[in-house]
Amino acid sequence: MGEIPAFIWMLAAIGLFALGVFGLRGLLDIRDALRLAEFERLAAPPHWQTTRALVGAMAALPVVVITRHLGMVALLMGLIVAALGFWVAPHFLHGARRRVEREVLDELALHLDLIAVAMESGSSWGAALILCTERAPEGPLRRAWQRVILEIHGGVEPLDALRNLEQRLRLPPLTTLISALRAAEKLQLPVASVLRDRARSCAASRFARAEREARAAPLKLWAAMLLCLVPCTAVVLAFPLAQLLARLMG
Repeated sequence: MGEIPAFIWMLAAIGLFALGVFGLRGLLDIRDALRLAEFERLAAPPHWQTTRALVGAMAALPVVVITRHLGMVALLMGLIVAALGFWVAPHFLHGARRRVEREVLDELALHLDLIAVAMESGSSWGAALILCTERAPEGPLRRAWQRVILEIHGGVEPLDALRNLEQRLRLPPLTTLISALRAAEKLQLPVASVLRDRARSCAASRFARAEREARAAPLKLWAAMLLCLVPCTAVVLAFPLAQLLARLMG
């Protein structure tokens, strides 16, 4: 089998450069959306199809380079790997979003407690959120609060700014929180008590999720043992068993 012609390498380089220009823009936009916890941007990321094609091309490039001595077979293998990378890319995006969503949900109880403490001391929404961002650990939820603070300072009503946050995150606990805050505003109830109640609910949900994962851990260990240890044990025992059978048959 001959080498891959030079003009094919040139066309591949031009195509990879074109994919890189728009694909990297898509990757950077996805990174910013995950960093700022703006999940609504992940529903239809800009240049998403180009980004998926770039992921597939980057996965296929090492395969083509390593097997280039096979000629056109190397290109066929590269196309297969590129199609696989194109297909797998949404799963990686979904997994990254799930990790950030879990991080936000884990931090929400602490943040609501901090805001409630500030509100109980007589602070306004803007001052309470500033206190929360100063005391809370670094993370996507803290950066999301910073955008809410900017909107409040720009003249947006606090509940409207929180509603915008809920639309960006699309998380059920935040939807429930906004509904409870609007009801408290209509009934003239203290906001701090609502925040405390939602913080306790978020903490209970986090504890229940940790319990479910703890119960599922033994099953994962058993699966790992069945998939890894059992075949390795069979491989280790195969040679002495073969020798024993050979002696018996001899």
